[in-house]
This record gives sequence, C-alpha cells and structure tokens, in this order.
Amino acid sequence: MKRFFKKIFIIALGTILGGVITVGIALGVVLLIEQQRSNISSKLTPKTILRISLHGQLVEEMPVPFLDILGKSRAHEIDLLAVKKAIQMAQADDRIAGIYLELGQILSGWANLAELRNSLEAFKKSGKFIVAYGETYTSKTYYLASLADDIVLHPAGSFVFMGLNMSVLFYKGLFDKLEITPQIFRVGRYKSAVEPFMKYGMSEASKEQNQVLLNSIYDHLIETLAVARNIPPYALKQMANDLSVTGPQEATKAQLVTCLGYLNDVEALLKNKLNLEPNAKIAYIDFDVYQNKHARSNPTKEKIAVLVATGTIVDEEIGPNHITAKSFIKNLKELRENPHVKAIVIRINSPGGSALASDTMWKEIMITRAHKPVVASMSDVAASGGYYLAAACNYILAHPGTITGSIGIFGLYFDVHALLKNKLGIHGDVVKTAPSADMFSPTRSLTPDEKRIIQRHIEQGYENFLDRVATGRQMQKTEIARIAEGRVWSGSLAKEHKLVDELGGLEDAIKKAALLANLDESYQVDYWPKHRTNWLRDLIIRWFDKENYQVLESYAVQPYYVMLKSIQDLANRQGVQAWLPYTIQIE
Repeated sequence: MKRFFKKIFIIALGTILGGVITVGIALGVVLLIEQQRSNISSKLTPKTILRISLHGQLVEEMPVPFLDILGKSRAHEIDLLAVKKAIQMAQADDRIAGIYLELGQILSGWANLAELRNSLEAFKKSGKFIVAYGETYTSKTYYLASLADDIVLHPAGSFVFMGLNMSVLFYKGLFDKLEITPQIFRVGRYKSAVEPFMKYGMSEASKEQNQVLLNSIYDHLIETLAVARNIPPYALKQMANDLSVTGPQEATKAQLVTCLGYLNDVEALLKNKLNLEPNAKIAYIDFDVYQNKHARSNPTKEKIAVLVATGTIVDEEIGPNHITAKSFIKNLKELRENPHVKAIVIRINSPGGSALASDTMWKEIMITRAHKPVVASMSDVAASGGYYLAAACNYILAHPGTITGSIGIFGLYFDVHALLKNKLGIHGDVVKTAPSADMFSPTRSLTPDEKRIIQRHIEQGYENFLDRVATGRQMQKTEIARIAEGRVWSGSLAKEHKLVDELGGLEDAIKKAALLANLDESYQVDYWPKHRTNWLRDLIIRWFDKENYQVLESYAVQPYYVMLKSIQDLANRQGVQAWLPYTIQIE
C-alpha cells in the first residue's frame, strides 16, 4: 500500500511538473515572438502611418487585470485615453505622416466619440492627413470618419444614415407573469428610472424629456457633419427622413464618402499620399505600440491629476465598472495631500446609483476644493448620482452630447411574496418584537404606514440632493428645483440652465484646472486610479481576444448585451438610488 501511494505521488508530481514546464516553454515562445513583433513594429521611419483600428467599446478606465479572461469583461475594450495620447504625440512627430482609421463596430456614447474626434481634428489642422476605411458606416462611425481627407467604403458594404433613436426596455409584463410587485417610491415628475418596472411604455413626461434630449444631440450631430462634408443641414436631415442613403452607391453620389474600395485600394491611396512607388511597402505603427514605446517623459514635478470615475455608484465593492465611496475617497484624499498635485480633474462617466455613496463622495470633493481646484469633466453620462459628484466641483465642463441632470432619487423594493407562495409553494412564518421588524421580509407586502415612512425618507433625500447642488453650484435652491424633478438634459441644454459652466472635452477641463491653479504649460498630467500593469494579461488578450469577443461584437448580439446588462443591474437598484432614467442608448 505504501509503495502504491508512493507511485501515485510520483505520477502526480511528474504530471504537475510536466504541465508547468510545457506552459513555461509555450509562454517563452510567445514572449519571444511578441518581443520580435514589438521591436519590428516600434521602429519609426519617415513617412510612417499611425494605424488606429477601432472595433469594440471605448472606455476610459481599463479593466483590472485578468477579470476579462475570467469572463467578467464586456466586449473588446479600447482605451480611449491611449488612443488620444497616441494622436497627440503623432501630431508633433515629424516621422508620422498621417493616420489610417480602420473603423468597425464601436460601442460608445456621443461624448467619448467627441473626445476622439476632437483629437483627430487637431491632428488634421496640423497639416497631416487622415484616411478612413469601413465596411459599414453607422451614425457613430461616420461621425468619426467625417473629418477624414478620404473616406473609403467597401463596395459591398453598407451606409446606415437614418437618424437617431432612443429605445427603452420595460419589464412590467414579465413581473406580472411572475407575480412580482415592485414597490416604488420617487420624487420628481421626470424621475422615470422606475418606469420600466411599473409601466408598459414611456409616460408622457418621459417621452417629452427624451425627445428634447434626442433632438439636441441630433442637431449637434447634423451641424458637425454639415461643416465637415460641406453639405447643408437640411439635406442631411432629408437623407435620414427618406432613407435615400442606405448603400455604397448612394453614399458616394451624396458625397458622404470619397470613394468605394477594398483594402488594396486603401493601400494604393496611402502610397499616393506618401509619394511611394506602387511596389513600396508602407510603414505602419499601431497606436498602442506607438504610445507605449515613444512616449516622452515630462520632468516637471507640478501635476494635474485626472481621477477617472466610471460606472454605477454602489455602496460596496462588487467588481470593475463601479464607483465605491471607499476607493474614490481614498484616491481623492491621496491626491489632495500630494503637494505635487496642484489641481484635480474628475472625469465622470456614471448614470448614478446609491444616494448614500453619492452624498459621501460629494462631501469629500467639497473638502478637497477648499485646498486645491477641482474641475468636473463630463463624459458620455454624468446624471443623477453622477451629477451629484460634479455639482461639488469648482467648475463643470460637458460635451454637447453628454447626458446629464436627472436631479432626483427613488426607492425600489420588489415584493415577491406572491411569487414564492403561488408559483413556488414557499410559505414563511415569523415571530417579532415590533410590528415592522420584518418590514422587508420576502414573505409579506409592505403596510400603508410602512410605505408612507419610506416615501417620506425619499422626499428628505431629494431635498438633500437639491441642497447639495445649490451649495456646490452657488445657486438658489428654488433655481435648482425648477430644472430638477429628475429631468435629463443634454450638455448643451444643461449649460443653458447653468448646470454646466462650459462646453468642452477633457483637454479643456485640464487647461481650466491649470488656469485655476495658476500653472504655466509645463505641468504633467497624471491619470488615476492606478492599476498595476500586467504583461501576462495583456499578452494573452492580444493573442486570443479576437475569438473570445467575436460574438459580442456582432450586429445581432449588441442590442441584447445592453438588455442583459440592464437586467444584471436590477440587483443593485434596490434601496434609495440617485439613478439615470433607464439605460439610455442613443443610436
């Protein structure tokens, strides 16, 4: 028996060692090949083309290492800050002759697209060229491509230009079938975040605010495209209204694209711009390799910190793509106490969430602004709890297409006692020392008195929200109340109502922070929170992510991804929330 276990141990040990050695050899080979690729692709020569392939989701805070490998990531993520940094570096680099934009399906809000487009526009104004290529152009991809010197569309591709829409999913029918009764408490005529749980469609107030929001973003899009392509705005709107442009030939005839062509035609076009012989080879460098290998350090000690706050606001740490008061305050306090950090820009991309966590972070920002300037830079969304944070800053900037406002709160609790009793046959019993000791028991409904108490608590929370915004914005509470009630505004409309100080992007916010801190142009920009770089994770993602994300990035699955994500968020919406109405997708 002893000899038997000894043999088992030796076999097991040999198997483990063999596995470790095999993995080690495989990683060594991959690392060697990757190193050779990096060395080749990072060498710069005159007339080099910066290649920017955009296919996936634009994000401003990359995921924590390995979480995407473990299945906790969304579709393929593109680091927006890295793309912008590469474009800005290339603008001043004489070896970079132009940019080749390879456009696929992009998941992004309009503000992040505007950030990227502004960087491309500055690059073009420096006298360098941009060539864009796509197999399909949607409103969002064409928004980026529209400023290119040459816009190439695949001859068998498609051009989708049919206006914008905002669609919302409603779950009341599902809850009716399951005998789940949402217990809803809210303040504000426009606070429609709870409507998907209590209605079969939008209320009139919700339709009103959504239409105004959509029109504002659409008008800005049309104006931008009209200037870029020298086409009258009314003509662009007519194309969308009558669907006269849905294919390559129509897009060419309408002068929305320069020409139709395949990848070899794009190569020939680039060679012509570079004055290269037909048989010459174009020198490309990908944006990620370029910004990693050729970034120049800034020796100055004076810094402006950009603290990225992305995701829903939650009370406890539950993973990436969320904002918790604990981690946010830890980072903000560290920046406040750092003598080299002269000003802070909080980059907000959040639909809101926990009212308690929002208020806690609001207070920390107010403390910080007493020591050094704090500027809010709104991304795609800075609404409800997201606006709660922005209101505490000295100065607020937003893009015209930012979704903001939604000053209001709600409470949500799901009564599942009928589901348990009638569908599942589960019954409960209880002993208690007070009538409401089991108020939130899943086996009974709330009493009228309990509902009144919760509603009063919600109303007090709303008054606190108004007070916080009025204090931060240095406005009268009555002024805030008139434009609150949970109403959502575009960045342009928010500026008209003094919820925002200026329209602009992240670079504008950084410049404003430098101005408030009395800094010259030699300051360094430092991004937070800090995530430790993991070379193994990056390596695995680079080699294997194409297959992993192929399904999520397809046309067929993208709408359902949004639906599944919104259902997943239901678990975090119980309790008192300062949340944007619905999951707003403007396509």
